[in-house]
Amino acid sequence: MTIIDYLARMPRSFLWIIALLLNLIIGVIDYVTGYEIGVEVFYLIPISLLSWFINRKAGVIMSVIGAVTITSADLIAGKAIQNYYMNSWNLFVHFSFFTIVVYLIYAEKISSDENKKLVLELQKALDEIKTLSGLLPICSSCKKIRDNNGYWKQIEIYISDRTEAKFSHSICPECKDKLYPGLGHKK
Repeated sequence: MTIIDYLARMPRSFLWIIALLLNLIIGVIDYVTGYEIGVEVFYLIPISLLSWFINRKAGVIMSVIGAVTITSADLIAGKAIQNYYMNSWNLFVHFSFFTIVVYLIYAEKISSDENKKLVLELQKALDEIKTLSGLLPICSSCKKIRDNNGYWKQIEIYISDRTEAKFSHSICPECKDKLYPGLGHKK
């Protein structure tokens, strides 16, 4: 089982706890490294986690939390606010960037789920299809076919065993004239 499978089976509350802890750890690292070093890209980890494994709304909420954490870490680290409008603008830019990523991840998740569903349907259809391929040894006289075990089988049985085809018996006009001459000819 991969980490993706493991995360997909986790309860949503546990995923929220993991995402919040990751956000807190990244926030502490952001604080320790100071406001001069940008670590914004790492906030995408918990945001992506919730966007993929829960839903878009959870990702947007985590985007707000991430943007607030970035701003808080910078302020606690000593970044002076010279212009509140500029600080608000930066908060908005972080949130907008994170939200765009949320929508892209969620769209990819939907596409991935649809592709998985289509692959399963295709596999199911392929499993139901039986095909004949290669050379078939056929008797030139009685038209029986030799199987892989060396046994000779009637063509109808051989094909029915390997395909979904069913046979009904009839007689073609040439064979009818040859086998039953004069039958069916009215003058």
